[in-house]
Order: sequence, then structure tokens, then C-alpha cells
Amino acid sequence: MPFSLRRSILVPVCLGCSAASLSLVLAGFQRSGRGAEPQHGNISLRPCEAGGGRCGTYEVYEDRFTKTGRKISLNIVVIPALAGTPSPDPVFWLEGGPGGAAAQSAGPVSQRFLGQLRQDHDLVFVDQRGTGKSNPLKCDDIGENPADLDSYFGKIFPPNLIRACREKLEKAADLKLYTTPIAMDDLDDVRNALGYDRIDIVAASYGTLAAQVYMRQHPEHVRAAFLVGVVTPGFRLPLPFARAAQHALDFLFVDCAADHVCHDAFPNLKDEFDAVLARFDRGPLEVKMVDQAAHRMRPVKLERENYVEHLRVLLYSTASARFVPYLVHRAFLQDFIPFETMATQYNMGGSSTSRGMYFSVTCSESIPFITDAEIVSETRGTFLGDGRLKAHISACKEWPRGAVPPDFTDPLKSQIPVVMFSGEVDGSTPPWIAEAAAKLLPNGRQIKARYAGHQIDGPCIFHIMQAFIKTASVQDLDTACVEKVQRPAFAKNIPGILSAQ
Repeated sequence: MPFSLRRSILVPVCLGCSAASLSLVLAGFQRSGRGAEPQHGNISLRPCEAGGGRCGTYEVYEDRFTKTGRKISLNIVVIPALAGTPSPDPVFWLEGGPGGAAAQSAGPVSQRFLGQLRQDHDLVFVDQRGTGKSNPLKCDDIGENPADLDSYFGKIFPPNLIRACREKLEKAADLKLYTTPIAMDDLDDVRNALGYDRIDIVAASYGTLAAQVYMRQHPEHVRAAFLVGVVTPGFRLPLPFARAAQHALDFLFVDCAADHVCHDAFPNLKDEFDAVLARFDRGPLEVKMVDQAAHRMRPVKLERENYVEHLRVLLYSTASARFVPYLVHRAFLQDFIPFETMATQYNMGGSSTSRGMYFSVTCSESIPFITDAEIVSETRGTFLGDGRLKAHISACKEWPRGAVPPDFTDPLKSQIPVVMFSGEVDGSTPPWIAEAAAKLLPNGRQIKARYAGHQIDGPCIFHIMQAFIKTASVQDLDTACVEKVQRPAFAKNIPGILSAQ
């Protein structure tokens, strides 16, 4: 789940296993390298353009258990603290996704979100194996290229394209060896090689899951963790998406009705939304869209699962959710050009996302743990329905499954100080996920913002994070600013929409 930082960063196992499959899981746990002696070595860093930092690489075996065969050069950016005598604990940024590259966002993140922390702390960004410049597992085309309107607005994760992606990537990677537990042992090797003892972790979205896995595998090396848009090992992506998106949409309806500008412009918003969805009952809609390559309008077949998935993405953050009432209203009037514009602008696949790594993680750590009963119970009565989830399950049938520890989905139990920041209107990682997780962290605390989504922006969250990292304590943490966070004004049009037409 990529994360939203003011739009500048679009930074989102089985029940009843047989004895044979359980032995596979246990074998995979040993293969992760957990418990092995850390690799020692020096990392040579050179000046680079990433936020004024220093860049380098560190080699690890793709197969950490056998320590033979292919090696991966992990891409690293270290942005040194500004203070002459910095704190001994650096801040490690863990990127969202799965599939996002930490080092790629080093410049914007270090200058904005982590800017205040850089005064006293080194900032460290490591491209997780399978992302960025660490043997990236990128698919050429799985229907996520906006230039191909028919694929982009067609079926989600077409199996034939997923199969082609797998066959391509298998030539350069063992796709079973790109799971989170393995990657977090890589990260600990980098920590050790850089000479750090204990680190602070700041993470967003999928990065928060990775952070919890690291804390479970290497607790002695974590001083504190600040997690935003919390995903837990038991999240089972994308199972919670349907209820999270519905929760965010329900709040949007309430907030629009209470806002005189939004209500006056869209007085029948919910009824119009229901009417648009009802049109899909007879199958995909043929709508007019702008073909940028051909410079003309043309009919495009829009699948229901695709339409609601793009709306869910827009409900990630309040910055993009502000356009949803306008998009729904225009769609009700048979005008899908505004929807096309926003859907292509907020492309969750994108050129920077390593979709192969996304599937290696989710097809090993999430999908196998989802039951048929849960699919029904977690999607019933939601606008997203089960289409997105079933498409993901079908894609995973084309992808090799890596082994994870048998207790992988168990919640983290730890004494490490942890802050979990949740947006009430987060259409991806709903606040009840962090609420349940925080109960098992005696030195943890959930902070919930009524008008925040799956996003990192504003001085409030910066202030809370800086105060927490300074003390590594949730006691006496001043969170009063959270009550002052408001939605941005709802939009009545899209700036630049005429250029799309």
C-alpha cells in the first residue's frame, strides 16, 4: 500500500495445514536466516544526490539459509545528521507497498517528513530485496499502464499477464525468497555493517508490517518505532480493504452532508452513487474516455471491480477523497472523464512499484491465510465487494508461494515503545487494526485522527513523531493537535480537467 505524502510521494498461510505443508513452512522459517550469525563488513558510501546523502550497496545471498548462489546488492542511502555529535540511534525509514523503494523516496521523505529528525539522527533508507535497485521484481505489463485504456480499466490482475510476469522474473530471481521475514534479516545485516547498535524505525503502510517483523526477529536492536497507517502480520492484505473503504466512504457521505458547499453541490450524493453502481448489475459499462495517444475520445469498457477499486484508492487520503463527490456526480451524469483523470493520476501500480515483490509477499504471507467464510463476511454490504479480493487470489494461483514461520500472522508482543498513528477515514488500513495491535504493546499507544486518511502530512504528525523519537516514550506525549486536523475543502471540479479533454 503506497502512502500519500501531500501527493509528492505515492508511497498500499493456510488454516488446517497438513503435516507435509507444515514441514515446508518450518523449513522456510529456517531458510529465512533468522538466528544466523550476522554478516560483518564495511559499506563504502559515496556522495549522491538523494537528499544530500551518501549511497552504497551491501551484498546478501538471495538464499540466506544455504548462503550459495545468486547475491543481491541492497541499495542504501544514508543521510547524515546535521548535528556535530548526532544521537547514536539512526532513524530507518521503511517504505510502503509491498513494492515501494525506500531509497527512491529518500530525498522527499528526509526533507519533509523526517526533516526535523535529521538534526540529531542519521536517516537510513534501504531498498528492500525485490524493490528499487535491489534486484527489482518489476512486471512489464499487468494492466496498470494508463496509456492502454482498455487494460487499465478492464479486469484487475489478468491471470495471463501475471503468469507472463512470473515467467520473466523467474529468470533472475527465486520468487519464493522475497518474503518479509527474509528481508528483515537483510535489514539487520545492513544495520550491523553500518555500525549501528539500536535504531529507531519510522514506517508507513506495508512498512509498518515490516517494522513489526523486524521487531519480532531483532528486538534487541530497536529503540522505538513510529508507525503510520498500521498493517499487522495478521492483516491478510487485501482482506480488510472492503470494510476500510466502506468506513471511509460512509464518513465522506456524513461530512459532505454537513458541509454546506458540498451538500449544495451534491445534495443526492449517496443516491447517485448507488445508481451508478446499479448500472454495473448488467455487466461492464461502455463509457467515453480520452485516448491521449490518439488525441480523441473513444468508448472504453469499464469493469465494476476496476471502477470501485479506483474509488477506493482515492479514499486513501483526504487530499484525493475531496474529489470523490464530484467524480460520483459526474459519473451519475454519464461523464467519466473526471474519473479517468483522477484514476490515471493516482496509479497504485505505477512505474516505481515492484509488483513482483508485491505478489511474492502477499501470495506467501496473506492470501493463503484467508478463508472462504471471511471473504463473504468481510465484503458483504460493501461497495468494493469481493471482486478485488478474488482477483488477487486468482493472481496468486499463478505465483510461487514462499514459506513463512508458522506463527507469522500472530500479533506482535513487545516491550518496545511504539506509536501507532491511524486516520479514521483511511480507506486502506482502518483504525481498528492498530487499536487491536496496541493492546499487546504495554509501551505502545494508538493515536487516531478523525480527519486523516492513509497519509503523512501536516505539522501535527511531524511534531508528535519528533517528540516521541526524542524520548522513546509514549508517556506525556502531547497529541492535542490531532483534534485540530480538518478535512480539506471538498472539490466542485478538477483543476486542469479541460487539458485532459
